[in-house]
Amino acid sequence: MNRLFTLTTQYYRTLWLYNVSFTLCFFVLSGFGMGFNAVSLFYCKVFGFCGAALLHYYSASNTYFYYRNAGMQVRRLFLYALLMDVLASLLLIIPLNLILHAAASIKG
Repeated sequence: MNRLFTLTTQYYRTLWLYNVSFTLCFFVLSGFGMGFNAVSLFYCKVFGFCGAALLHYYSASNTYFYYRNAGMQVRRLFLYALLMDVLASLLLIIPLNLILHAAASIKG
């Protein structure tokens, strides 16, 4: 279990900059039209992760031999990294949504 978490964290760390860039691009392209809410930010986050994973898979496919030799399947690696990303984004989105809701109710 410890090795699984370490390998997934290493993979997610390589995707992080791509993930943030693609998420912001999707949010700018579609998020402002849908409004700033948790659902639109969540969908932009998932599409951003998928775009980052596809770009990394296309541009750096030779790095996957490291994970395969460690006993990880690439699909499982994608899934665990996506779950890690979703959990991290939910931990950020929920308090942000609560703060925005509280600010709107205080404002009137």
